[in-house]
Amino acid sequence: MTKDELLAKTKATIYEQQAKLQSLKEKAKDESHEAIEDARAAIADLEPKLEQAKAKAKEIAESADDKWDDIKESLESGWDEASSKLEEGWNSLTSSVKSFFS
Repeated sequence: MTKDELLAKTKATIYEQQAKLQSLKEKAKDESHEAIEDARAAIADLEPKLEQAKAKAKEIAESADDKWDDIKESLESGWDEASSKLEEGWNSLTSSVKSFFS
């Protein structure tokens, strides 16, 4: 995978997760107090994971093109880990606030 391909993949994932999070925040406005508290706790857990993913994407973007072959595996692995944590966080979030998605 090239640097540009990995960067495009990271940006797409981050954009998708940010959109999901924003949608959840909008839906939470109309829910009960208890549901809102559950959503806030889940969002608070997910937001740092999203920030970690953004940091990894920034690291990829700032990597020198001439060093790409040397650091490619490390950055791809780092992104896969950050993306996995983000997806796990999202899955945990959605299972804790299922009523927002029905």
